[in-house]
Amino acid sequence: MSRLTPRTPVDVVRPFMPTERRRYETWRWIGLGLLVVGVVLGVVRAEAVGILVVIPIVLGGVLFTVSSIRWWNLAVDTAWSLRTWPVAGQPTVSVAGVVSARRVAVVLSATASVLALVAGLGSGVLPALAPAQTAEPLRAVVDETHPTPTPTATPTPTPTVAAARGAHGFPVAPFAVEGGAVRIGQVEDEDAWWAVCGSAMGDSDCLAWGVVASVDCDLEATVSFADTETGPVTRTEVRSVRVRPGTAAFFASVGEEPWSSIDAAGCRPRPDVDAGVATWFETLDHEAEPEGCWDAGCIGFDVIPHQDCAQADVQFAVYDDYGALGNPHDLVIPLELHEGVTVTAWAGGIDSFEGDAVLTRISCR
Repeated sequence: MSRLTPRTPVDVVRPFMPTERRRYETWRWIGLGLLVVGVVLGVVRAEAVGILVVIPIVLGGVLFTVSSIRWWNLAVDTAWSLRTWPVAGQPTVSVAGVVSARRVAVVLSATASVLALVAGLGSGVLPALAPAQTAEPLRAVVDETHPTPTPTATPTPTPTVAAARGAHGFPVAPFAVEGGAVRIGQVEDEDAWWAVCGSAMGDSDCLAWGVVASVDCDLEATVSFADTETGPVTRTEVRSVRVRPGTAAFFASVGEEPWSSIDAAGCRPRPDVDAGVATWFETLDHEAEPEGCWDAGCIGFDVIPHQDCAQADVQFAVYDDYGALGNPHDLVIPLELHEGVTVTAWAGGIDSFEGDAVLTRISCR
């Protein structure tokens, strides 16, 4: 004689449960399927998936857990009904056994949902949320076939002439100074260009230059301007940029002329800076921001000059990655100063709500 498989309290109760249980069972399978889909997407780590991994995991976890709880609540209610009104020919139902089974099942379903969420976050979402390294704009500054050398002692100034003039849309090749410790290039990515030039150019033309360095350096760059690519130089200006290892610096070269070039550059003694030139504080007149800030976003600082300066260099530390310039990065814009006359300097490329900028120095030669 064959032996009958022992029946658990749940086996006894299930046939007498209302048909509503089938709906909960369907929801439970759907929830489980969503959990599996979310975990698989997380493991794949496709860039297009990103934070979307969370959606099926959260929905699936909620659906799986809630439907399991409701199914087991229905099973316990049915067990109590059978205990109160026994059915002839059926074994006595152990209500305690069904309650114990419910406790175990609910804990397991909740644990499975949490583990699926942790697996999805760990494998798919967190890598997608990690800040990316700066890309295209800095590739215009650093030639990856000639990596930046290891930092050395302060080098001897060695001004270098750039190969040709550039204009917006017609970049020059990157070049190096100070024995390769400082590399300079023209930035052409449109978002990056707006982040550098938008707040400073007004109705003028503008070139965006980027600098990366393996040494601390007060970079002095001589910039010449021309109306055509090969025509005579119309004017020159000297720019000052404080560069440091690990943080890219960008400066705007603004003028009525569309063409310009960096004719010489090198590390120089630090110019007159900070309190000797001006004091500043964050502006309260946010409505006064220039048109170039409307898309890229800006933070302004009211500057009170202590002396006249035909062209001061205002340097900011920018904590935003608009245009993939890097977070943080340094930004330098030109500004004309007149003693005692307050003027607002705007740091561009601050597009996110978390973005910020700090005015770090004002120099005048």
